[in-house]
Amino acid sequence: MSIKTIGTKVSVNSKEVGCIQSVGDIDLNRDITEYECINNGDIELAVGNIKAGDIPIGVKYNPSDSAGAGELETAFKSGSAIPYSVELSDTAGTNGTTFMWDGAVITSWKITPEQNGFVIATFTVKLNGEPTITAAS
Repeated sequence: MSIKTIGTKVSVNSKEVGCIQSVGDIDLNRDITEYECINNGDIELAVGNIKAGDIPIGVKYNPSDSAGAGELETAFKSGSAIPYSVELSDTAGTNGTTFMWDGAVITSWKITPEQNGFVIATFTVKLNGEPTITAAS
């Protein structure tokens, strides 16, 4: 049995990134602080805000492609917060579930030459908290 894996889209500054090689996990979590009462042993939990982990994205490097690695490179060099979204593979027919952050920052950029002459650029995207999630339709 095969599974369709083509169709995931990533956008930076509202421009779709071209020739994606890999996209990391969307990892959401909350910090919890425990307060243990020493007089009776009760434990109270303070629940923090939702945070998103960093997402690495690998793309075929073409600095002249403003909608691909070039857009990510520009965002890295400027250090500015940018809109960033990941749309999962479109299995419903119109669009896949989309995760959107308004204030992402590109924190690292790594270049990996491949043996076949291509170059892969891997960027790390630091996300600002909870995404806006739009369900597939």
